[in-house]
Amino acid sequence: MKQGFETNDAPHPSRREGQSLGFRIGMGYDVHRLVSGRELWLGGVLIPHEKGLLGHSDADVLIHAICDALLGAANMRDIGYHFPDTSADTLNIDSKILLRKTIDLIATKGYQLVNIDATVCAEHPKINPHVPAMKACLAAIIGTDEDNISIKATTTEGLGFTGCEEGISAYAVCLITK
Repeated sequence: MKQGFETNDAPHPSRREGQSLGFRIGMGYDVHRLVSGRELWLGGVLIPHEKGLLGHSDADVLIHAICDALLGAANMRDIGYHFPDTSADTLNIDSKILLRKTIDLIATKGYQLVNIDATVCAEHPKINPHVPAMKACLAAIIGTDEDNISIKATTTEGLGFTGCEEGISAYAVCLITK
């Protein structure tokens, strides 16, 4: 007789069928190309650099990844669905506005943020000196404590589009609750 994990089709005693435990996790990713003639916005903060990120909005990859993580956790599709890059309403929009609207969107389903863990991938400029300002900015927009927001930075050791300084990417994971 084979031993192993046995399944039971009945719902776990602590949950009724279809009932959520109230916590949801979401993951987000974004990337934008670095170009001359644009400002570099990351985490809602203007960072001095000879290049900025190209996009329909201000191209803040960190905020975009966070928005996608929040929307994904709430099962509300993605940032492009709610704020399409074909819309005149979002042309050159400040991504801080998109984050505030995303927080409002997930609230329509009864969700609020528990925490965010994010990573920015860039060779240059160095991101770590700007992390405290980014955390303060994001916390103010979201209406949470800075301790609920973790931002890390890494390079790709010269590999790929990030390593060749052609673009910047960001990853975010968030936990939300009802």
